Amino acid sequence: MSGMRTLPKSMAALRLHPLYRASALARALGLSHRRFQRLLRVQGVQLLRCGRSLYVPLSELEDKIPPLWDSIKAAEMLRCAIHDA
Repeated sequence: MSGMRTLPKSMAALRLHPLYRASALARALGLSHRRFQRLLRVQGVQLLRCGRSLYVPLSELEDKIPPLWDSIKAAEMLRCAIHDA
């Protein structure tokens, strides 16, 4: 089907969730987890820690890193369009 769009695997992992594992976001962006954590710190994003894992609240992405939030929204809308087709 030539008109059918597909999601890159990295973006397919970014389903809409209230919390994201920082490592999963870093992977989807093609960044090392250390570089991504530095980016989050510079942007003032508040992270949540549970054991050894760091989580990023969706609200923080929406407020402080709008381009990433827009990418997640676009991937979700594309996923829904593909699923409904």
